[in-house]
Amino acid sequence: MRIRVTTRADLFEERKQQHIERGYRIEDERPIPVNGLCSFVAVRELSAADSFGELIAQALNGKTVLTVIVEVSDVTQNPLSF
Repeated sequence: MRIRVTTRADLFEERKQQHIERGYRIEDERPIPVNGLCSFVAVRELSAADSFGELIAQALNGKTVLTVIVEVSDVTQNPLSF
């Protein structure tokens, strides 16, 4: 799963560290603020034990709004695809 995290510039390093601690690797960092916001892409491989409901609950329990982008590379390998 790939998510783009957009956050205030002053919270950029803290948000990156939070995602690293949760098992994500960081890609495509954009640390230079645009209109006061910075962003990065956090990537985590989903295991069969991860459920879509669990991922939504994690997003809803966060204090910062996240934009979640789910990329499906192979529909036959993804049990959550339609």
